Amino acid sequence: MISLLFDPRPKISRDELYDRDYELNKLLEFLENGSPIMVMYGVRRIGKTSILNVFLNETNVPHIYIDARVFEDQGYNRETLYRVLSNALNKLRSRWSSVLEYIKMLEGVEIMGANIRFNRRRTGLSITDIFNTINEWGVNHGIIVIISVDEAQQLRYFKGGKGRVDFTNILSYCYDNLRNLKFIVTGSEMGVLRDFLGFDRPESPLYGRVRDEVTIDRFNRQKSLDFLEKGFDECGFKPGRTVLEEIVDAVDGIPGWLTFSGYKYCKNRDPRIIREIFDEEKAIVLSELRKLPSEYYRLALKAVSLGNKRWRSIKQALEIWVNHSLTKAQISRTLNILVKLGLIEKREGEYEITDPIVAEVAKEL
Repeated sequence: MISLLFDPRPKISRDELYDRDYELNKLLEFLENGSPIMVMYGVRRIGKTSILNVFLNETNVPHIYIDARVFEDQGYNRETLYRVLSNALNKLRSRWSSVLEYIKMLEGVEIMGANIRFNRRRTGLSITDIFNTINEWGVNHGIIVIISVDEAQQLRYFKGGKGRVDFTNILSYCYDNLRNLKFIVTGSEMGVLRDFLGFDRPESPLYGRVRDEVTIDRFNRQKSLDFLEKGFDECGFKPGRTVLEEIVDAVDGIPGWLTFSGYKYCKNRDPRIIREIFDEEKAIVLSELRKLPSEYYRLALKAVSLGNKRWRSIKQALEIWVNHSLTKAQISRTLNILVKLGLIEKREGEYEITDPIVAEVAKEL
C-alpha cells in the first residue's frame, strides 16, 4: 500500500498533508481579509508547493498557478511567458468556463477549439491587459481570483533588455487598481525573493506596500518522528524506533527528505537500505550544488560544513584552498549570496547550513 504522507509528489489535499493547519489558516485569513499580496518563504523541500496546492484546492477559488522554474528550462522571454499564461488560463477555463467570454475579447487572443492561445506578435498584447480582463471577470461575478507564482524569484531574470517585463511594476499596478485579484508568491531563495520584490527598497515599485507573509518551518524532532510513524502505518509497516531516529537524525525535520526517506524505505523494507537512501539524497544535492556559478560559493559551504562558523575562519579556510588572498568584499558577497539562496543562515554572528544533507555533501566539495 502506498502511503499518502510518503507520496513524493506535491500534495493536493489535506489528507495528504501533515501538520500544516497554521499555514493553511494564514492563507485563508489572507484570502478573506488580507492584503493584495501574500509571500510564502521556506527553504527547499519544506513543503511550500504542497501547502499552496492544498489551499487552492480546498477553498475552490478561481486561480492561476505558475511554477516559475519552467522559465529556467524554456527561456526567460515573452514567448515562453505567454505560452505559460495561456496554459494556466486553459486550466482556469476548464473549471470556470465563463472567463472565456472575457478573455476572447482581448486583441491577439486566438481560440482553437476550447483552448486559449495568445498571439502577442500580432497585437502587442500586455500582461496588464490580461490581468485587467481577469479582474473584470472577477468583479462582474463577485469573486476573488488568486494569481499564484511558485519560486517567484525566477521572475527577476525577465528584467532588462528591449521590451522587458518588470514583474514588480506589474504587481504594483495590480495592487493599486485590480481589487479582485490577489497574488501569492513563494520562494526558496528567500533573500533573493525579498530583494526582487523590494518592499523595503525605496527604488522598488512595491516599496512600502502592505503584504502578508508566512515562513514555512521544518518539523521539530517529535513531529518528524510522528510523521514517519504515521506514514509507515499507512504502508502497513513498522520499521522500529531506531530506524525512525536514524532518518530524523540525518534529515532534521525537512518534510521533503522525510518523505523521500519514508517512501524509499517502504519500498524496500530492509534496514540495510538506509545508507543507500542517504547516498541517493546526497547525489541529488550534489547535482544541485554543482550548478552554483562560483567556486567560492562551494568552498564557503564546505568551510561552514567543516565547522568554520565565523566570518574570519571562513575567510581563512577559503584562502588556504584557493592559495591566494581574498578581499573582505569577496567573502562578504559570497556569504550574503549563500544566505539569499537559502543555503546558509546567520545566527548571532555564526553561519549554519540550513539543510543537513547539504551540510554532508558540502564536506566533500
